Amino acid sequence: MTNQYPIGKYVIPTNISESDISSWIEVIANLPEQLRVVLKEVSDQQLSLQYREGSWDIRTLVHHIADSHLHGYQRTKLILTEDKPYFSTFEENEWVLLTGNTNRFDDSVQLITGIHNRWFSILSSLTEVELNRTMQHPDNGVVPIKQMISLYAWHGKHHLEHINIALRQE
Repeated sequence: MTNQYPIGKYVIPTNISESDISSWIEVIANLPEQLRVVLKEVSDQQLSLQYREGSWDIRTLVHHIADSHLHGYQRTKLILTEDKPYFSTFEENEWVLLTGNTNRFDDSVQLITGIHNRWFSILSSLTEVELNRTMQHPDNGVVPIKQMISLYAWHGKHHLEHINIALRQE
């Protein structure tokens, strides 16, 4: 493992079980609390720490998680209400610049909390048919919701570990 991919690169799962899906949904549900615990005693100076040279700092990572998971929540709702919707990517580096490093990171933690609470309610009630509904992604092709759940579970853990690494760099 490297600091760039501390939990490993995302691997598209095959043969996804009900247990896998439940586990990923729990990871998504627990991320806001894990972020609050890790960030509870973090000083403003520590928010500028990076997990590797040239990487995003902790503040930017938190804003990025909020941006990305807002997309995940919206995509979930669109997949459930439209027939095979097409999604574009978003320029994540540009989005975090719009957020601005002077913004209070706790606003993004609150956003993540609200998104994840609502997202969990939807994800935990999905039927097998709904879990197999798909979207069309320009880079990844046809993606079922159950695969997307695995990606966002990985994504949250990935960046939470970046934050932990940055705090250990001090």
